[in-house]
Amino acid sequence: MRRIIIIIFSSLITAFFIFFVIGRIATSPANRSIGKPPLDLSIETISFIDEKQKKVSGWAIEGSVNHGAVLLLHGIKSDRRSMIGRARMLADSGYSVLLIDLQAHGESIGKRITFGYREADSVVAAIKYIHSRWPKKRVAIIGTSLGGAAAIFAAERKRADAYILEAVYSTLTDATENRIKMRFGNLGVIFSPLLLWQTQLQLGFNAQNLSTIEKIDQIDAPIMIIAGEKDKRTTLKNSKNLFSKAKHPKSLWIIPNAKHQDFLNLSEEEYHKRVGGFLEQHLK
Repeated sequence: MRRIIIIIFSSLITAFFIFFVIGRIATSPANRSIGKPPLDLSIETISFIDEKQKKVSGWAIEGSVNHGAVLLLHGIKSDRRSMIGRARMLADSGYSVLLIDLQAHGESIGKRITFGYREADSVVAAIKYIHSRWPKKRVAIIGTSLGGAAAIFAAERKRADAYILEAVYSTLTDATENRIKMRFGNLGVIFSPLLLWQTQLQLGFNAQNLSTIEKIDQIDAPIMIIAGEKDKRTTLKNSKNLFSKAKHPKSLWIIPNAKHQDFLNLSEEEYHKRVGGFLEQHLK
């Protein structure tokens, strides 16, 4: 019996250590030098300060007078360069564009990645920057994964006029369980509370309260949700649940066979058609 107890205790300690390391890696900053912007776009390198006095870095593209502005928000562990394809599409259509590095990413200041919680500060500051620079323009947000979650959490303080949300998790609990299943199988889900608990200790707030599904109804603006049919990180069920809580007008685009990936690169022609049509309808 004593040996069994020792084995169980040792296993729990080992599991805690493993998930502590996983949580540490997941929340570690993804800061890096961005370098020069692409030469084919008329980009201005800019920066501004958020409410917590942290620098937010980005690129701005001047558009036509009679078009709105679009804020592009990248996914976790990425930076504004991942949104260049969308920026080209939007600039070609005449929109003004702002691409930013969310806090703790790229060249923006931040100590930990917080799954949208503190990244929302960057979004609020970015919307204020757009309103200051282009005061007469309506504003849309295209946010992928983490970026979309940050946009939802930011809406309580600063709302855009239209939202395109790509592969955005419904709750952090669901997102955690999905990723554990991918690595350890269905039985690994029993360790989800342990991972969430120690992540909470590292971040300094209750990570279990990170729920976009409880916040999305605060957005009183047109919403387009894009989901991958075979996405294992943000499952189709998660996306449908999030969609069900959003206010009208809303639309759901499910991309066949798509995983948790860049939807523009996967289905460029259809992306241009659907996203371009949404912006044409709601932003001008």
